[in-house]
Amino acid sequence: MKNELSRGDEVYGNDVFQILLEYEVSRSVRYPTPLGILHIEMTPAGSDEATLHTAPKIFTAALNAHLRSVDIPSGSGRVYKILLPTTNETGLKSVCERLLSVFKNKFNTQSGNSVAFSLNIGATSHVGGETLTRELLLNKAEAALKQSKSKGPNTFAISI
Repeated sequence: MKNELSRGDEVYGNDVFQILLEYEVSRSVRYPTPLGILHIEMTPAGSDEATLHTAPKIFTAALNAHLRSVDIPSGSGRVYKILLPTTNETGLKSVCERLLSVFKNKFNTQSGNSVAFSLNIGATSHVGGETLTRELLLNKAEAALKQSKSKGPNTFAISI
């Protein structure tokens, strides 16, 4: 059974995310376990300005519905990061494929309009241990996002 927690359309702010990232990195260094991170850039497409204004809330609600309760989402606007404790390269690939599958569909707004999302996802994972740093994870995820963007919309790249 998948352990999910409904967060609605809420995600952590960057300041809280950085604290939680530092905690998870230090834990993974001390007790070597894999730690993954996703860096997502989403581009909404809607019929009018009001629809585009609601897009981030729709995106985060759908994102939260498909994450585990231990996953740590952060972001706003078009850019999001998700910390994935105990997630290796195989797990990263599964999460990326699942998110692309979820967001290939259009989402309806309360006003009856629809919004679609294009995603670029950069992902990385580390096995844990002394060589793991916060900067290493963030830099590799950023580099993977650039690779995804060069491949086009609705793609992901994993940098290990």
